[in-house]
Amino acid sequence: MRISSLRGRLITLTVLGCLAAGGARAQEFRATVTGRVTDPGGLPVPGATVTAVNTQTAEAATGFTTNDGAYSIQIGQTSAVNFQLQLGSLSEEVTVTGESPVLETSKADRGLVIDNERVTELPLNARNPFMLSYLSPGITYNGPAIYQRPFDNGAIADWSINGGQNRNNEFLLDGAPNNSIQGGNNIAYVPPVDSVQEFKIVTNSYDAQYGRTAGGIVNVSLKSGTNTFHGSLYEFARRKGLDSSEYFFKVNNLAKPAHKLDQYGFQVDGPVSIPGLYDGRNKTFFMFNYEGYKEATPNPATFTVPDDAQLGGDFSNLRDAQGRLITIYDPATGRLENGQWVRDAFPNNQIPIGRIDPMAQKFVQYFLRPNATAPGGSDPWRNNYVFAPNLAFDTFRNIATKVDQNISDRTKLFVRYAYNKRTEQRSTNGILTGPAQDGQLPLWRINHTGVADWVRTVSSSLVVNVRAGLNQYLELARSDPGLNFNPADLGFPSSFVNQLPNKVFPRLNFVTTAFAPSGFGASTTGTTEYQNLGRNSRNSETTTGVSLQPNFSWVKGTHSVRGGLDMRLTWYTREINTNLFVLTFDRRFTQRVFNASEALSGNSIASFLLGAPAFGAIENNFYPTFRWNYYAPWVQDDWKVTNRLTVNVGVRWDFNTPVFEKDDRINYGFDSQAINPVSARINQQQFPGYQVRGGLGFVDVNGNPQYPYQWDRNNIQPRVGLAYVLGDKTVVRAGYGLYYINLVGISASNGFGIQTPLIASLDGDRTSTLSLANPFSQGIAPAPGSSLGLQTFLGRSPSFSNADFVNPYVHQFSVGMQRELPGRTTVELSYVGSRTREEQNRWGGFNEPPASLRDQCDPTKGGSVAFCNELLPNPFFQVPGFEGTARFTSPTLSRYELSRPFPEFTSITMFDRNDGRIWYNSAQLVVNKRMSTGLTLAGTYTLSSMIEENGGDNQIGGNNTVNPLITDVDRIVQRSPFESDRRHRVTISGVYHLPFGREQRFLASSGPIVNGLAGGWEVAGMWLFNSGRPWGLPQNVFYVKDATIQDVDFNAPVIRAVKNCVAQMSDTGVVTMLGYSVAAGCTEPNFIIRPNYTRGAVNFRDDQIRRPPFYQFDLNFAKTTRLTGNVRLQLRVELYNVLNQVIYDERQYENNPTNPLFGTIDRTVVRQSNFPRYGQLGIKLLF
Repeated sequence: MRISSLRGRLITLTVLGCLAAGGARAQEFRATVTGRVTDPGGLPVPGATVTAVNTQTAEAATGFTTNDGAYSIQIGQTSAVNFQLQLGSLSEEVTVTGESPVLETSKADRGLVIDNERVTELPLNARNPFMLSYLSPGITYNGPAIYQRPFDNGAIADWSINGGQNRNNEFLLDGAPNNSIQGGNNIAYVPPVDSVQEFKIVTNSYDAQYGRTAGGIVNVSLKSGTNTFHGSLYEFARRKGLDSSEYFFKVNNLAKPAHKLDQYGFQVDGPVSIPGLYDGRNKTFFMFNYEGYKEATPNPATFTVPDDAQLGGDFSNLRDAQGRLITIYDPATGRLENGQWVRDAFPNNQIPIGRIDPMAQKFVQYFLRPNATAPGGSDPWRNNYVFAPNLAFDTFRNIATKVDQNISDRTKLFVRYAYNKRTEQRSTNGILTGPAQDGQLPLWRINHTGVADWVRTVSSSLVVNVRAGLNQYLELARSDPGLNFNPADLGFPSSFVNQLPNKVFPRLNFVTTAFAPSGFGASTTGTTEYQNLGRNSRNSETTTGVSLQPNFSWVKGTHSVRGGLDMRLTWYTREINTNLFVLTFDRRFTQRVFNASEALSGNSIASFLLGAPAFGAIENNFYPTFRWNYYAPWVQDDWKVTNRLTVNVGVRWDFNTPVFEKDDRINYGFDSQAINPVSARINQQQFPGYQVRGGLGFVDVNGNPQYPYQWDRNNIQPRVGLAYVLGDKTVVRAGYGLYYINLVGISASNGFGIQTPLIASLDGDRTSTLSLANPFSQGIAPAPGSSLGLQTFLGRSPSFSNADFVNPYVHQFSVGMQRELPGRTTVELSYVGSRTREEQNRWGGFNEPPASLRDQCDPTKGGSVAFCNELLPNPFFQVPGFEGTARFTSPTLSRYELSRPFPEFTSITMFDRNDGRIWYNSAQLVVNKRMSTGLTLAGTYTLSSMIEENGGDNQIGGNNTVNPLITDVDRIVQRSPFESDRRHRVTISGVYHLPFGREQRFLASSGPIVNGLAGGWEVAGMWLFNSGRPWGLPQNVFYVKDATIQDVDFNAPVIRAVKNCVAQMSDTGVVTMLGYSVAAGCTEPNFIIRPNYTRGAVNFRDDQIRRPPFYQFDLNFAKTTRLTGNVRLQLRVELYNVLNQVIYDERQYENNPTNPLFGTIDRTVVRQSNFPRYGQLGIKLLF
């Protein structure tokens, strides 16, 4: 800084340094240099001209001091620089580098800035810069530890920030949006590390420029070129020799597989120069980065597959872990016994050859056969196939380019374009040839992203900026071997095959749990019993986003006012085929009692051989394009009230339209009062006066609005913060902000796509239709669109959105103190909290019978299950409109089904309710040492609690899957720890340049040889710890006694964290301990498996039972040698999971209470959550 003094009449200050690189603000990543100019007596100097110059590009920005000496310059990074003029001084020179002050005194925001050195030098698994979010307090990563690569777009977006919902954060690239609707708010584009200038995460923002987040904002700023050419050429390689073996391979005596990775590329930036034609120095600059990635990753797995005896109908050796026979019962038999419908067992537990379905025999050829024996303590027929190493192959290429243009001293422009493509080939069911394969065969992810950013300095106090962005993210997932397969080759009749919307190899699922599908409180799924055949989906999803952000910045006195308009248009094209042709088999038709699970009866393969599927579906899909429009004006004033006090005040107003579809293919509400026209076709002689009410509506039909729910237009969000300086070394910061959550869930479109269900039984699962030859004999239903009106989805399970839905919102707040210590070190202690309200969820009890009927079926209330299961005449039998459903084909229905408020439908789900809430409280400690004596060091500790009530989710289809209540029907509220609640979290990271060699503390005068050997060494590392997440309790039990085990041994071959004392209550209320619990010495239960029609009474998660903790320690050793001039060679050895800790934090303790492994993680079967210790070698040529 050079100061020229004319005795108070004119003062000119020039700041020299690279202040334009990087972004300390997230969305408006251009920020300000602020400060105050005083004379030697401390009085303000008004009217001084302050000019900041980026010496690398010759860019300049100018401001003037106000009457109190304050100035503010719009530039690339927020920084505070104060000047005090000295008497008699004509000139001074001070260099200000591109880093913010040690103390943050200008705003209340909380967050973390990671500079270019730490971005490039810290060990990053697969070199993904977004994983640096690990290092910020208040953040939990909830994705898989093994999927953190730059193309794992969904997993790497799975962050919860200061109590916000998972996957609901704002990701920005150079200030422009970088989210994708697909997958529930994925990160769209991940840049190569060498193209990144700076990484910024804002965990609490009280600035109105930010919006559309439940938690935080993450911005990555790419490099810009300068007048000097810079760049790098690099290769990172991983090979088997540097890897440890997974625990799974060790205990199963398997050879260590080869995990091979090559990540390579180059980055270059500088002035655009064409010899003899154009010299772009001081005017035109570029940056270009290309990166390639090739990886073969082992994905070992253990499956259960049937042996030849079972596939031949012989189950004489089907026994549980205690050696007891699991009996197979004949679905063609049945009789009433003590009020229950029971079946007879097959003699010798063998199905006669003549009873095996011919179609099932044709499928037998596709099954895997056992290649291993079951581990001790489990059923001997389980986990008998080891699929290893199961290499997944990934190829990925990534391109990022950026051009900056200084149009004039006042006008600047940059344009950035980036592209990447990922191709994966991976098997998930162990079948490697033929049409029965399942997996990503292939999976494609393709990104295009671009931005144009124009800045005009209108005057020294006014800057105008316009930014336009375009993103497109495509994901395509399918299994090519099963596509275009002709099911007629399996023997299915041509009359059926010709109706199929997609000709594919069928997907066959084999699950355990049998139940009465219409029973209150009964699950509609079961855990996998045998490995599946085939794939059930073929998906292609594209998100296209366009953004326009005109902004201004105006300095007036002590006020720095910013404002603008955030406009975004989003299109999401969804070509989802989730049930191309699916058949699911469970135990229900081969167990003793048709509607009660018993551990010692029934088997899904036996049901399959008999041609008795439990479920089946074929979808006639449609391919919608959903849209969202978003407009948000905002204004922010950063007011320097005094030298010590800065106040941040702002307001943002979000206008976020509800989701709509380009052809209006969305439902609108459910009319519960209207008489359904199907009533006119019901047999009035048999059912005199019988009428049914209710039916679906459609947007833009019969006067309905265009949206499935109201447009919530009052989303006004105040923000306020303050920073107060106590002395020279301490600052107190506090703030409050209201945020409305960015919703990315779609809405129901019943009728436009339709699913034809398999009719498994005509008498409520007492007997099976027993035929695979033509399982959809009723035909494949065509999609009627909105033409049927109230009669849409008769006999099926419709869904609709709550018309009164409002956007969820989050209150964020914090207060803390930051203190500067010697050695460029700061320590900060804060309280940080948030409250989420009106959280989005769904309700599945809309069409359940009244409590008066359910009580008559509940054995805990003296009722009888048989009362609800009693079969009564079906008024919808053979009634047109119900084709393709059990309502049409079955002459009888259970009393429970006929007692529904709208019996012409099965279950009905209301989406988009506002029943959820989240409470988050935390204490956060941050210690940060900036670079000095060669060392950069940072550490954080977070002590937190995150509690939810009634669940919630904003993801695509998320409100279809999140059950917010313990009991849907009775609306029993649950409150428990949030799934991602981690009480304790610690991070330590740093970079240390060893003090050896020239210009260092040791060997400072060494010669070339000694300096070449001893100089240029550095070590960088990260250590992370998260305490365990809460265990998800089973929901089909009564939790009658604390099952917590103290001092869990997480290193045992089988981790047991839950007492496995489980009993089962029969339909008559008799409680009997399960066999494996008796064998374990249990005399009284902790859990009782409840019968159908009983009320749930268990929270989602147990605060006392925690899943295993997470540890990660990574190191980078590097040696940099100067070859000539500015050309350097860097050799790196990177080690990940240095301590080789085997982690299962992502895994859930087995929570199927009928499984002998209930409450455990069997480490001999379950793959660890993290990679074992592995190393990779890197080489970089830098210039």
